[in-house]
Amino acid sequence: MSSSKTVGPNGAGLASPLSSEVRTLGKMRLIAVAEPIRHSERDGKRVSLTQFNDPETGKTRWAVETIESYGLTREIRDSADETAASLWADAEILRLGLI
Repeated sequence: MSSSKTVGPNGAGLASPLSSEVRTLGKMRLIAVAEPIRHSERDGKRVSLTQFNDPETGKTRWAVETIESYGLTREIRDSADETAASLWADAEILRLGLI
């Protein structure tokens, strides 16, 4: 019987797997520092489409970040499907009137 060990960012073994909250915060940090592929902004409203590499899977993902009023309402959705993320970004841009 083999045992699996989770490895932290510094290479040290962790006693337990990372919580979903920690994984979500890690993804949000990656999205925040990545350069957006597409960005629309006006009057405090903003929609950004960003590509990032998911450290858990090693695969590319796309995130749509929506800010509705000077940072007061923020939503981030991520997807493994570039087309779905692009369509979501387009829908958010239209909904917020950024075209």
